[in-house]
Amino acid sequence: MIKEGLRVKELIQVCYSIDEKTEEREIRSLIKAMDEFQLKEGLVITEDLDKEVVVDNKKIVYKPLWLWLLESTEY
Repeated sequence: MIKEGLRVKELIQVCYSIDEKTEEREIRSLIKAMDEFQLKEGLVITEDLDKEVVVDNKKIVYKPLWLWLLESTEY
């Protein structure tokens, strides 16, 4: 979770590898947290998966750790 003051700005899940069972679990918990904090996008950091999916009108971004680190200079 990344906060800006008291407001949750971004939710991040971390999962080394994703199979069907793991993906379902990660998405379910991320969607629940996104609903709680009224966010429309969530992030799952993985070893090597790079894709985006939409679930319940919410965008889930899967990003490899190395790419997230390169893009995350603002954190």
